[in-house]
Amino acid sequence: MLGLISRAFPYRARGARFGTYGSLVLVAPCNMACPYCDVGGYAKDSQHRLPGWSEMSTASIIDFVRDEVAEGSVIYLTGGEPLMFPELVVELGSEIRRLGGYSIVCTNASLSGRLEQVSPYVDEFSVSLKGNAGLGEAASGVTGKLAFEVPRRNTVGLADLPNAVEIVVVMFDGLTVDDIVEVYAPLFGRASFAFKEYRHKATVAHADHSYTSTPLQLADAAVVRPMPRDQIRTVYGQLCDRYPQFVESFTLVLGGGDSQVVVTSAGEELFTP
Repeated sequence: MLGLISRAFPYRARGARFGTYGSLVLVAPCNMACPYCDVGGYAKDSQHRLPGWSEMSTASIIDFVRDEVAEGSVIYLTGGEPLMFPELVVELGSEIRRLGGYSIVCTNASLSGRLEQVSPYVDEFSVSLKGNAGLGEAASGVTGKLAFEVPRRNTVGLADLPNAVEIVVVMFDGLTVDDIVEVYAPLFGRASFAFKEYRHKATVAHADHSYTSTPLQLADAAVVRPMPRDQIRTVYGQLCDRYPQFVESFTLVLGGGDSQVVVTSAGEELFTP
């Protein structure tokens, strides 16, 4: 398995695990090519590999997971697209559960039937759709229904599964409150939402299993651009004002790499690695 294991940022959803550090199990490849990918971006090669990725045995991944669960870490199964390897997700999820840990599958939700397949073996799904229907192809790097329509349908279907659900809404320039409501309203009250600043970057993995991201300059003609931070706060505030009954499930995440500001109904908190 081509992969990488590393530490992650704290769990962002409000509740008993808020602030608990996580550990990443990353696998390649992916069926999308999002240029802003947290664990790749423009540093990936044609096989979706990061610098520092290597072939890993399932046994070595399980050993890492056991150690991290023993330290109290939440385990993120991510990539790439982990649901390209559902058998691995089932195996790791089952072992994490046996050890008393907590697993989160981070997915683009484009592979129909895979969410249902692994659902009994994992605790939570974290899904990031690609903006809205208008931004989908530019943000995902693929064309047609796979870019947005299919992932959105599969994501809304999570309401019928027993797993916890986190929706990561990347704040691209041009995304409005009405866009967010149109796409995600069926999951209000069912899922937790992390509204996350878009950071255009390249990522490098290190031998100690950590990784760092370097911001890049966008070309003037770029279709997908970051929303200005003050506008992000405005849109987030408008959403909270419109849906006060759901504000406990809304989180705003600004920054990344060396620090994140996490905004919730309880206030703001700075997290650093």
